[in-house]
Amino acid sequence: MTETIFNQEKSDDPLQEAKAFVADWMAHLGNIQQMMTEYEQLKQRVAALERENAALTDTLEQWKNNDEWSNRVTYENVVEQIASLEDTAQRDNARRLIEPLLKRGQVSQLRKDIKRRVKELNEEGDGFSDKEVAQVLEACVGKGLVVDAKWKWVGVYWYLRWTCNYPVDAKEFCTKIKSLDLDIPAEYECSYESIRKICTLSFMDYDPRRMEYVRVSKNDQNMFSQCREIVLKIATELGKTRLAQE
Repeated sequence: MTETIFNQEKSDDPLQEAKAFVADWMAHLGNIQQMMTEYEQLKQRVAALERENAALTDTLEQWKNNDEWSNRVTYENVVEQIASLEDTAQRDNARRLIEPLLKRGQVSQLRKDIKRRVKELNEEGDGFSDKEVAQVLEACVGKGLVVDAKWKWVGVYWYLRWTCNYPVDAKEFCTKIKSLDLDIPAEYECSYESIRKICTLSFMDYDPRRMEYVRVSKNDQNMFSQCREIVLKIATELGKTRLAQE
């Protein structure tokens, strides 16, 4: 192009050629300037990412050295939570989520430990009789008592299905309660319509005797707190009943 500018014999309009040459170089210079700006921005971003990585690495090291953090989730916690799921399909699904994180030899051990813990939990049932349960419920259901509304029978359901092998099906549970022939006010009797929706909340799948392992969503927190109060009260009263007989 330089030859074109200065060789007037080969161009009908050398001035126009010169203008085109300058415009072309100006465009190139603009592209170079833009690339340099982008390069500087990338350098700044890389430096920021390096600082973030250093901070995260430092935080991770602090967590590793923090007993409270490192003990929050342990192998025993995982086994306990999976084993405490009452439904076999739920246990299998939970186990399958964990297995890909383990080495091949650890998978077999996990299955053995879950099976062992399930057996232990089944054998740990308190075995209270219907008579003992009825005696406690008559002292806990009614105005001013811990079960002072029909929906609060869900707390009773949560505890008895785990400790006394009461039906998991809510309707069957209510039928079982009616068979106890309780001496309680009619307005506080156990009603399937009052508890059927609450019985489906996820924390019902955890053993209420192991409150520390229960995971509750924010939406269910209030319901969990009230059910927890009922569970603790019934557990205490059943314990008194057993001690009185001994």
